[in-house]
Amino acid sequence: MPPIDTSTPARDRLVHGLLGWGQPRPQVPPGLARDLLGILENGLAELRPELPDVAAQHRGGRVSITKTTLDRFSCDGLQLAPAPFEHTPANVRGVLAHEAIAADLAGARTLTSDELVAAVWHDAASRRPGDPRSRSAWINRLPAADAVVMRAEVGDLVETFREVWPPLPPEAVHLRIDRAVEIPLAGRRVVLRGAPDLVIESRRDDDRARSLLVDLKTGRPRAEHDRQELRFYALLLTLHEGRPPFRWATFYVTEGRSEAEELRPEVLESIARRVVDTVAQLVRLHGVAPDAPEDELRLAAGMGCYSCLRRPGCSVAAAELDAVSG
Repeated sequence: MPPIDTSTPARDRLVHGLLGWGQPRPQVPPGLARDLLGILENGLAELRPELPDVAAQHRGGRVSITKTTLDRFSCDGLQLAPAPFEHTPANVRGVLAHEAIAADLAGARTLTSDELVAAVWHDAASRRPGDPRSRSAWINRLPAADAVVMRAEVGDLVETFREVWPPLPPEAVHLRIDRAVEIPLAGRRVVLRGAPDLVIESRRDDDRARSLLVDLKTGRPRAEHDRQELRFYALLLTLHEGRPPFRWATFYVTEGRSEAEELRPEVLESIARRVVDTVAQLVRLHGVAPDAPEDELRLAAGMGCYSCLRRPGCSVAAAELDAVSG
């Protein structure tokens, strides 16, 4: 293996722990991608004849399953009435930091962190300035003093990332950054969609699992939520590439640490079944009004309550919030 910088304890942990540099990779379980596809297709086949009618009501005539759709599976109310997305300082800062880190990885560290942030900021502010709901408009409305603070915060996140992540030798690995993946299913009536933050692929080609999937997070950890997102991305890659990653991990930029999960077929099988269950939920809820009575829905309290339009009148959410506040 080509040499890689492990001159600090943090880099040494990342290289030998997360990246597993120079360590043997696991064999790909025979027929894993085929078996996962079978779980999905067989499960979706059981949803006929309702599925075609449901798909026809969705954009493009297809039910789109993303990490967000799966996240809402826990509660019918949340799936029916999610609160509209709003730009906030925290999520805008996170997106800008993510884009700056992605540019840093793709550009082989030829720019300073200030130059990276300036380029990403200009691009974000110029993308859709005429749309008042866009991130561009939000950034352009930001008071000058607040913009200076946010740019500094994004720069700090880039520097924190650089302290832990050494440059990766291009002759040894290929980086795929934010590349969208789509998997059509059920005669194209269902499509799985996602764009993993970072896939690090070995340039060696054999019968082993040789890609590492990494999701970058700049906010506070949400262990179970983050783990489910990552498993969904691992499923997408396995179906798309025909072989699974050897490991998938969330890297928490502000803390400089990662939480990883090793390749296990049963984990991918579990998330494939969750996809089927989510489509079944959407079929069951087809035609149900967002303000349907509670006794007609399967409700569950949790962090999703804060993103649900039903929360003010929901007794399940009220009990959860009372428990948290009390």
